[in-house]
Amino acid sequence: MGTGPLIRSLLALALCTAAPYAFAQQPAPNVNGYLTLSTAYWKRGLAQNQGPSAQAGIDYEHRNGFYAGGWLANVDFAREYNQDEPRRIEADIYAGYHKRQQQWSWNVGLGHYVYPGTAVNYDYNEVSATFGIRERFFYTAAYADSYYGLWRSSLNHEVSLAFPLRGNFEIGAAVGKFKVGGDVLDLTYWNVGVSKLVRRLAIDLRYYDGNYPSVSYFGDPNANKLVLSLSYALGNRRPKI
Repeated sequence: MGTGPLIRSLLALALCTAAPYAFAQQPAPNVNGYLTLSTAYWKRGLAQNQGPSAQAGIDYEHRNGFYAGGWLANVDFAREYNQDEPRRIEADIYAGYHKRQQQWSWNVGLGHYVYPGTAVNYDYNEVSATFGIRERFFYTAAYADSYYGLWRSSLNHEVSLAFPLRGNFEIGAAVGKFKVGGDVLDLTYWNVGVSKLVRRLAIDLRYYDGNYPSVSYFGDPNANKLVLSLSYALGNRRPKI
């Protein structure tokens, strides 16, 4: 849940390249993960970090399609309700079910986002669903009943595309609409980038932007918009979308 569909598809390809027969011949449960270093961390059109970001994720996937896992990243928000005990870590504990066929895939999940050690309670739950076609087109919807600890619900829609090129390159883009109830937040965001797969390593250069006008505790729309990410796949089988 920490990475976009483009990076996840590249990491899936990295796992399959490293073990080309594992996905087809090993029905046993497995554990997969990834490590990411990037120059910034953007989420739904707003930067969550004013500098370099480190992310790590790991999940357990059963052969029947059920999975569970966790993900975390360092964050450094430009604005906080309480500067003495700000958000430093964003973590997500999640579980769900996915199904993959040759031409399509779908995934439903429930995540619990945690911000430990903060003076203000930002924690929230989110349910999400993703539908993919041929690993190239993805639609995702996500709903939270109390986003960032507010008594306000949130809804996010996102469509993303990924197109392979020669030499293990891939170009991709996404556009989304994110709203928090009560006119608290309403923004349209987008990103476009190019990625390169080198064995288990995915290299991604991406531009992020949106129409949110100013800095708030949701994030910074004016931070470094051009982001370089290096993601290393851990495991021996293809992960979920």
